[in-house]
Amino acid sequence: MMHRRTFLTISAGLATAPALRWTGALAQDATPTADEDLLDLDRFGPVAASSPYTLAFFQPYPNNEFWQRLQGAVEARAEADGVTVEVYALGSNEVADQVAQMEAAVAAAVDGIILGTINAAGVVPGVEAANNAGIPVIAVDTAPAGGELVSLAQTDNVEASAAAGAFIAEAIGEAGKVLNLQGEMGNQTAQARNEGLHRVLDGFAEIQVIDQSANWTQELGLSITENVLTSDPDLVAIFGANDPAALGAVQAVKAAGRDDIVIVGFDGNPSAFEAVQAGDMAADIAQFPERMGTYGVDLMVLHLNGEEVEALVDTGTAVVTAENVEVFLGIVS
Repeated sequence: MMHRRTFLTISAGLATAPALRWTGALAQDATPTADEDLLDLDRFGPVAASSPYTLAFFQPYPNNEFWQRLQGAVEARAEADGVTVEVYALGSNEVADQVAQMEAAVAAAVDGIILGTINAAGVVPGVEAANNAGIPVIAVDTAPAGGELVSLAQTDNVEASAAAGAFIAEAIGEAGKVLNLQGEMGNQTAQARNEGLHRVLDGFAEIQVIDQSANWTQELGLSITENVLTSDPDLVAIFGANDPAALGAVQAVKAAGRDDIVIVGFDGNPSAFEAVQAGDMAADIAQFPERMGTYGVDLMVLHLNGEEVEALVDTGTAVVTAENVEVFLGIVS
């Protein structure tokens, strides 16, 4: 039986440590098709734990739909693998609080850490505390900027955002102003998505990208889009670095009575798929949080059982449009 406890934020000052840059290239998986098992949850498991391990899962965004799905996958797989998972849900946006949570888990001598990173550079002291205590760390979705990982289960965010850029460029005839609603730019995932989008759109002389950080929130996605629609009424497209930002843009565009703006999101949440189905969004870049959470647990249990695991696991993406959205709604509903 899997037991779950949730820990709230512990306030503490952020320790300082030199940033050790994690490096490595993610393999590019083929985009899933409607004929495949899109979730593909049994790639590494279930795994029978050889001891009653206790794992700590660090939840950076407990109110975010994507991260709720990822946490649900962690909890479900922990039960299937026969281990306990303790959920440390972050109650603020402060990386110092996440470091304090990690230090608490280290003091509690958990067997392994599955890390959802709030800030790539700032969380390094927490990773190093686990390393120094001999507690293995697996990161999901976002890599920390330093410290040692057993494995990283992550979307190839650069390539996925490049696919979004290519979709947008074609949809707008390779010309016009594009609003880029970035994520929290201290975050490795946000940086990668920004890089991928610019890698494509900067190659078109007649496309102008307007960069503004929505900090992963629907509220800022809404307010920024409202402001840009006023300052740049000739806006033709919007990229939301996550689904909440894109859905905020949808609100602003609909309120302005504009039906001529191409909106593309990123996450693969049911709410975004519904927006694609309704015609409010042109596309959504789907990633698979269920894979991230499931693989994170299986890889950790395999490692604790003494087996070698892959250092990098690309959890895949797909471009979801009106043509295939029904398939994707079916797997997340």
